[in-house]
Amino acid sequence: MADEPLTNPKALAGRGEHIYQEKYKGRYESEYSGKFVAIDVRTEKAYIADSAVEALEAARKDSPRGLFHLIKVGAAGAFRVSYTNRNASLDWLS
Repeated sequence: MADEPLTNPKALAGRGEHIYQEKYKGRYESEYSGKFVAIDVRTEKAYIADSAVEALEAARKDSPRGLFHLIKVGAAGAFRVSYTNRNASLDWLS
């Protein structure tokens, strides 16, 4: 997985989820539920904060050229996304 090029959002998200599952999920789900974590997919470093903005700000400050995947600890996704156009492709990241 580490050799996969991060050329699109799906690859970046997949790498971020993999890092979270392997390195952080066990501890973070019990200690930081409801907080946000920004994971630098290049360095595998995690930045935890109370809000998404704070997590990303801390991550960018420490690693200005990093590529980050954002996760809300203990939730299925960081944000809810909805679509209003029934004819739109739901796989717009491919």
